[in-house]
Amino acid sequence: MKDKETKENKGFAFVTFTAKDVAQSAIEELHDKDYKGRTLRCSLSQAKHRLFVGNVPKGLSEAELTSIIKGKGPGVVNIEMFKDLHDPSRNRGFLFVEYYNHACADYARQKLSSPDFKVDGSQLTVSWAEPKGSTSSSDSSSSAAQVKTIYVKNLPENVSKEKVKDLFEVHGEVTKVVLPPAKAGHKRDFGFVHFAERSSALKAVKGSEKYEIDGQALEVSMAKPLGDKKPDHSFKPGGGPNYPLPPYGGYMGDPYGAYGGGPGFNQPMIYGRGPAPAGMRMVPMVLPDGRLGYVLQQPGGMPPPPPPRRGDRRDGGGRGGEGSHRRYRPY
Repeated sequence: MKDKETKENKGFAFVTFTAKDVAQSAIEELHDKDYKGRTLRCSLSQAKHRLFVGNVPKGLSEAELTSIIKGKGPGVVNIEMFKDLHDPSRNRGFLFVEYYNHACADYARQKLSSPDFKVDGSQLTVSWAEPKGSTSSSDSSSSAAQVKTIYVKNLPENVSKEKVKDLFEVHGEVTKVVLPPAKAGHKRDFGFVHFAERSSALKAVKGSEKYEIDGQALEVSMAKPLGDKKPDHSFKPGGGPNYPLPPYGGYMGDPYGAYGGGPGFNQPMIYGRGPAPAGMRMVPMVLPDGRLGYVLQQPGGMPPPPPPRRGDRRDGGGRGGEGSHRRYRPY
């Protein structure tokens, strides 16, 4: 890719292979390799056919929007519009447009985002959208294709980092071993091994490899990147909003959050809400600044008292109390 004015390359390029597995092999061989003083970064690329169009006037009908979009470029395959939940006659101010190929989509993107083009006085915001149905948790995603860390389960409780490192170093250079601290009342039986090369991590999780420490058979799998888990901000009846909570036990030191589960076992959640401790539940409480917050509490416990309000008759502040004063109360 070259700059339009200087004609110099922009520092990145696209290579098309005849088969997807060949492209994946090229990524694993070339990613993070040095070339003429630069470190190469390689990942899978997918031609983009889908646009996000925002700042759409909400009073426009579906027929009017369809006419506007199709009038700005050929190759429209599908237009996803969203109606206002409270007023179905109005749209929600944004839509997605899928085109036949990248060339059609790019042409329409330039036309729709032109400063001279406005819809009812509004300048549209246009950007590339992820292909419909794509998921970041796919093994072929660029983030997953760059993971060099493995998840190790069923470790002895008092195993040392050196012992774990020695076990896996046969596959390649180990840059770090992470053994998270145990949660209160639980033992820690898992850890993470970081390799210098992804190829070393892939060798370590081969089905033919068997590992054992102090008589305990270990289970290993590739760790999943943090981006594979998205925080859920939805509101669930009977509980607080699902904002991500810090992990129980305070471990925040590893860059990987939701770890991939191997066959026959589940991996713990380090980041994200995760399961609440046994016997605990979320209880709403009013914070001193008036906002509503949520705390963990054992069932049957007394909820925290609300903060005292101005004029409350507490601690001798009522009628007849020491240092009290009369105040007119019409009701």
